[in-house]
Amino acid sequence: MKRLEINSNNKILGFGEIMLRLTPTNFNKIIQSNSFDATYAGGEANVICSLSSFNHDTKIVTKLPANSLGEKVIRDMRAFGVDTKDIVKGEGRLGIYFLETGHGVRNSEVIYDRKYSAISMASKDEFDIDKILNDVKLVHISGITPALSKDLYEFSLDLVKEAKKRNIIVSYDSNYRAKLWSLDEASKFMKEVLPFVDIAFLGILDFKNILKYDVNMENDIELELERLYKELCKNYSNLKYMASTKRTVNSANNNSLQGFLFNGEKLEKSKVYTFDILDRVGGGDSFTAGVLHGLISDMKCSDAIEFATCASVLKHSILGDINMVDEKNVTDLMKNGIGNINR
Repeated sequence: MKRLEINSNNKILGFGEIMLRLTPTNFNKIIQSNSFDATYAGGEANVICSLSSFNHDTKIVTKLPANSLGEKVIRDMRAFGVDTKDIVKGEGRLGIYFLETGHGVRNSEVIYDRKYSAISMASKDEFDIDKILNDVKLVHISGITPALSKDLYEFSLDLVKEAKKRNIIVSYDSNYRAKLWSLDEASKFMKEVLPFVDIAFLGILDFKNILKYDVNMENDIELELERLYKELCKNYSNLKYMASTKRTVNSANNNSLQGFLFNGEKLEKSKVYTFDILDRVGGGDSFTAGVLHGLISDMKCSDAIEFATCASVLKHSILGDINMVDEKNVTDLMKNGIGNINR
């Protein structure tokens, strides 16, 4: 098993877009709504804020509009204890996404309004890599940000390449968004970034649709994932850990979840948790943060994947993209299970 060598004194960095989320109240559809709840978040920021809540030293890098909305985002990030000093401000707007929350048999729906956002218009020269990586031990990126522009595609690669030169751990979450780019475009980026990645969050559909591996979807997921992860390690010997979840949708408001973590030799799995949903968005980012926390904290792989899955399960009970739980909340669920009262 390969181990992570991490400078515990430095920060965990997330690079990516932060957006305004507008959600109709009371499970209403957008067409019937005149008021919306507003929150601020993004895939990488969700991970970083969650890690900050687990008492890690963190920072976020993005580009925001030079107006009150940009300042509001910075205040929200700082409220989580996240370092915002390397955030760039300038031309463009704050991207928006509308979330129509599903109920019963009606699925949730997302509408993006992010064209001309400040970060999508950013030049890669606006980001000072030397300054950004100066105090960093781990970089987390996803497949969302490079889909936004050619410059962000190139900068994401430049960032991880420079990180590896400095022996900084790189975490990558595929996070494929069909509304942002094609499978072929996502495949090209993934194959370029994987040689520099230590921890990869890749599910079985990523292997099938993006990496174009031969996947037996009728096989037991545990056996198939272990086979696929072992094959990926042969192609990318730099990979140390890979993780994903299996979600069973019982209804829009009730799911079951199980987590998997591969350490280069063996696949560990969590228990299966079945739970009601208040807000599903950010559940994957909470899982990612839980895995990173477990690995950084030198947990056994079996404990790390249980922690990550429990963190994701708890996120589904919280409104907004960001997981508002601390380490004790997660370990209490691990020890006591669902349905017990903490007294």
